[in-house]
Amino acid sequence: MIGLFGHFSLSSKASQPLEPMLSTIPKELVCEKFKLPGVSFGRAAHKLDYGGSISNDNEIYVIVAGEIFNFDDFRHISKKYENSAELIRKLVSTKQLHKLDLVNGQYCAAVVDSKAHKLILITDRLATFPIHYYQGSNEIIFSTQIFTLVSVSSVPRRPDHEALSQLFTMQRTVGSTTPIAGVKSLSAASYLEIDIRGSNKKKYWNLEWNKPDFTLSEGAEHLADSFKNAVSCQVKSSDSGLLLSGGLDSRIVLASAQPGTMTTWTTASYSENPELILARKVACLFNSAHNTLVIDPRETLEITDKTVKESCGLYPASTPMSAFLPKVGRGCSLILSGHGIDYTLRGYYLPTKFVEIGNSRTRLPTLKRIPTNPSGADVLYNLRQGPPISDVKRIIRDNYEEEWWVGLEDCLDTTLKPWLSSDEPYNAWDGFILHSVSKHYAFTGMMSVRAVGDLYLPAFDNNVLDIYLRMPPAWRVNGRMVQLALRHLSLPAFNLANANTGFSAGLSPWAEVGALFFRAGLRKIRVVQRPRVPSSLHSTGSWQNLAALYREEPKHRSRFLEIRDRLDWLAFDILDQDSLSDCIDEHLNGESDHTKLLRQLLTHDAWARVYNIDTSSTGS
Repeated sequence: MIGLFGHFSLSSKASQPLEPMLSTIPKELVCEKFKLPGVSFGRAAHKLDYGGSISNDNEIYVIVAGEIFNFDDFRHISKKYENSAELIRKLVSTKQLHKLDLVNGQYCAAVVDSKAHKLILITDRLATFPIHYYQGSNEIIFSTQIFTLVSVSSVPRRPDHEALSQLFTMQRTVGSTTPIAGVKSLSAASYLEIDIRGSNKKKYWNLEWNKPDFTLSEGAEHLADSFKNAVSCQVKSSDSGLLLSGGLDSRIVLASAQPGTMTTWTTASYSENPELILARKVACLFNSAHNTLVIDPRETLEITDKTVKESCGLYPASTPMSAFLPKVGRGCSLILSGHGIDYTLRGYYLPTKFVEIGNSRTRLPTLKRIPTNPSGADVLYNLRQGPPISDVKRIIRDNYEEEWWVGLEDCLDTTLKPWLSSDEPYNAWDGFILHSVSKHYAFTGMMSVRAVGDLYLPAFDNNVLDIYLRMPPAWRVNGRMVQLALRHLSLPAFNLANANTGFSAGLSPWAEVGALFFRAGLRKIRVVQRPRVPSSLHSTGSWQNLAALYREEPKHRSRFLEIRDRLDWLAFDILDQDSLSDCIDEHLNGESDHTKLLRQLLTHDAWARVYNIDTSSTGS
């Protein structure tokens, strides 16, 4: 676990031991901790960092996980050089926590005011560093990682029904909900104050979109400059590394850095993988030492439990990044990723039109029409992740069906209201992701990155995010601005092929669709062949063919048969055991494809076992 943890009693005289929490933290991590009257709290990290992580004046104690980059913007508070924890301590002591809206960083913080006996928990703008907490009658237990939090005996390990319906439908939880009943996640851009008088949560920044004050081409130039500045702030170590795919997002990060300043790391399931070959070419363009990480598809099952710990039970059981990341961590202590660029600047999860090309659905770079006054239900039924709705409806226990769907729709109505009722309701789809980005299913792999090194995400730099927030949805879904920003950064990288399509990364979005149509036609008449793979378990992308892996690989197949035998334990009074059993059999027998449902079921099973979920009583 990388992050914060602690135990706060409303009585300043109570003793709060940290031993249960400490027992969950891997031995290779460094723990820094404080024990004061009525409170014990600490931080788990890869290395000691007293310069930026801890500050105290014997009255106000601060621990920070993550990092803040823009100390110069706070010189009016102190003329001397600041560090992350010291800056937050100054904001607390001068009663200026509202100025957290100016902080540029990816972090969370815990503050203890020993004189007032008060605890303050803080998240960054997007909750890229989550904080989870359980509030008992006389105590608050908190931790970045839920697995660490539930080690405390007073936290019940009961499943949350609403969370389970969200996970099986959307592969994530929404709002403050977590898979454990009674455990909440602190909202993004918030701070929670707790003392003897009660608790008080405040928002210091709101996720809002504005009209652009630049043209698309001007925005591309601004974006290129912002990426260069963000990467220059974040690449501070000689052993910095970048997770490099053959796609556009990590390429723009590499193009923003000084040549030769980062190593690059690419994973694939076989050495002749086209994406891996292309990544090597990209690395060569920027004089980056490239590292290949070949992971056999069969290796991924054994570390699923570990990944579920790291990802707070939210991991949707796609290929666990934990399989290859330890090798990256041994090679570099600071790891960058292009994560987030696709679902912010490139509008990847906005409601778009699709077209069938060959045997696959291809996304068109144009928005799908939505109702004039959309509701949470409109967002729910127009999401790109999660199992097919037909599969979800099939596995719900009859007496819980209405509660399942009404609960989901009401939750999204409430959570997404600020954007559903705005001038641009399309922004509600991005709000679904960004209202708490660490709960989004695609972010869970980033938790695995943090397990091996310090993670940096240029997409969430304030200046990059500011440009994104001035892009109308039509610009984002088209994706052209990111392409043009790459051209400003590196024309060779702009012209090199994109692994996702095989065509030039700079090809305009509509021209790319036309090229895909043309190639699909050539494949249909067998003039052009699809790339060959070593076996049915492999794919031409970074990962593997999950449908075949689950069906054909002996260990995965055996795991699903084991899960089928314990469905009475995993149903938690809301899932239909017979329907789940039928779906498993249909997939394993090759009668139907239930890959996404089985991905979630694999995770659900690991979560219930690893967290030792109590089935004697259920929560909601």
